[in-house]
Amino acid sequence: MIDIQTLKQSVRGKTVLIDSNIIIYLTEKTKPFHDISQALFSLVEDGECRAIISILSVAEVMQGPLRAGRDDIAMAVKNYLVNFPNCDCQHITPDVLEYVGQDQRVTWKTLRTVDSLIIASGLHAQADLFISNDAHFIKSLPADMLVTFSG
Repeated sequence: MIDIQTLKQSVRGKTVLIDSNIIIYLTEKTKPFHDISQALFSLVEDGECRAIISILSVAEVMQGPLRAGRDDIAMAVKNYLVNFPNCDCQHITPDVLEYVGQDQRVTWKTLRTVDSLIIASGLHAQADLFISNDAHFIKSLPADMLVTFSG
């Protein structure tokens, strides 16, 4: 697993797209990734890096509490993410759609639709790195564009 110092060195001064699973580790306190996810959000909050979160990731993270009948928690999570310091929430727009399938560094054919749109969100926002543990991201993004918590 990646350590906090390596994470700091990887993201410092960069714009990073944070994938849904990383946010879920934070909001659901998922072991063993909760602490490193919390460290990432602290780095963003402190201005060590800038973050992009796709609006699709916000919706995905809200689904857990909604399924559990916790609408209040879902709304709190949404408000937390869309208002997080040094973080922009990228909406799916026609401009974002222009990126789907276009960047030759990405193996688009291995991605689910939602993942294609999340990656396109990051490309549109000029993310330097994508932070995800999702197997589809790992298969589809080159190593120099990806940070995983798994190492």
